[in-house]
Amino acid sequence: MADAAPPPEAPTAAPPPANTSPWYSDWTKPDGTLNHASLDRLPEDVRWVKEPFSKYKTADDLARGFANLTTAVGKKGLIPLEANASKEAVAERKALLDGISGVPKTGKEYGLTRPADVPESAWDGAYIEKVQDWAQKNSVGPGAMKELLSGVVAPQIKGQTAKAETDRSTFLREEDEKFNTQIALDAIPREKADALAERAAVALGFNMEDPAQAGLLKYSAVKLAMLRHAIATGEDSYVAGEGAKGEGGDAMALAQDAVHNAANPLNAPLMDPRHPQHKMAKEKVDQWFKLAAAKMQKAGR
Repeated sequence: MADAAPPPEAPTAAPPPANTSPWYSDWTKPDGTLNHASLDRLPEDVRWVKEPFSKYKTADDLARGFANLTTAVGKKGLIPLEANASKEAVAERKALLDGISGVPKTGKEYGLTRPADVPESAWDGAYIEKVQDWAQKNSVGPGAMKELLSGVVAPQIKGQTAKAETDRSTFLREEDEKFNTQIALDAIPREKADALAERAAVALGFNMEDPAQAGLLKYSAVKLAMLRHAIATGEDSYVAGEGAKGEGGDAMALAQDAVHNAANPLNAPLMDPRHPQHKMAKEKVDQWFKLAAAKMQKAGR
């Protein structure tokens, strides 16, 4: 008897269809709990987060865990603190940064002092104290502060000081030139003009031992005013043209020289009606001629 044929195998049950929906489509359940099975469908490049995410039961737990992790990492100085971080977190962060950079406990401990090549008059100690306090508050290391002083602050101060000195020298030179120009037009020797201006200043109460008061005579307007005062009050026995009061020939000689001598400082403005000093030169020369004429008439010539 032939062997009986084996019974047909029961059909194998088909596997359930794979879930191809995005992992986040069923990650959160209506009650707020998390469906950890959905993490199996995470993209390959971030599938490693499955394990840490699986530690949280609810969406709220995950949010709190992320906040705590962010704060912890921030405290360790890895990322900036949030704008609304607690005072405790900010204090812990500062303590960490201060320790890393060797920040002193107070601003004064930075010990920033005036470099030897910075003029004392240009050094603002009160300002530097404020800078040191700011640096301490913001956890700036001592090395950075010393570099700031030597590489930025000191060169800036020295540059400003040098420029101020150059500007002052230029200004005083121009003022001196203005004074020289005017007394040349007045035919008053420089040495005499200086002495007269100082004499008048002293008479008006200037203390020439005080650099600030004496320094005012470096301004041409002030010095010329002192000179005019000396002349007006008879402090001088010689003023261009005034010699004619005793010697008419002096006034005539001065007038003739101004008219005919091209080297005379009054000649150019006198001969050029467009010259800015023309009116002054003409009035002066006319005055000399009048003084000489008056002297001649008085002598009966």
